[in-house]
Amino acid sequence: MSSQPARSRFPDDEKRLPWLALLLEIQFITNQGVAAAIKADGRKLACARGCASCCRSHADIPVYPLELMGLYWYAVEKLEGEKRERVSQQLARHRELGACPFLVDEACAIHPLRPMACRQFNVFTTVCEEWEDAFHTRRGDVLNPDVKHKHEALREMLRHHGVKEGLERRRLVETGEVHRLARSLRDIPWENLAARMEKREP
Repeated sequence: MSSQPARSRFPDDEKRLPWLALLLEIQFITNQGVAAAIKADGRKLACARGCASCCRSHADIPVYPLELMGLYWYAVEKLEGEKRERVSQQLARHRELGACPFLVDEACAIHPLRPMACRQFNVFTTVCEEWEDAFHTRRGDVLNPDVKHKHEALREMLRHHGVKEGLERRRLVETGEVHRLARSLRDIPWENLAARMEKREP
């Protein structure tokens, strides 16, 4: 990841979908935090395109409602061609996969809209072994997200749920209550998204 991440922009869609701009801003804050944490650590990331062990080994990736809206939007309106077809098929049979249904040819098909948890999971030193979850096997090589940016992103996430700015947002984040909003990626009924994709051509 670049030391100076850029905010993703979909100008026409952001005008049409007011929630999208908020989600993209949250992702930008998250990316800034990841970049700051990588710089502070000083080591080189082992993660790179084609390394997808975490997409298989992580069984409990949290996805917040606003992130789920973004995943639906991106899959339905932005994916095209063979990648779209592959994702749709995998979503339809996601319970059989044992991996993230958005993993196509060892890469994330919805990378621009991937959840906060995926953005924050980074590993130093060496690439993970197949099916290794480095968080449990070598915690010292796993990036510790920048707390300031992580909390700011979560506070902004609460804006989507109508929580007013101030002490209540801070309390929900600092106590961890905000995480009750999230669902595990593996438990989401992705066949519903597959059906939506089949009904609408990109």
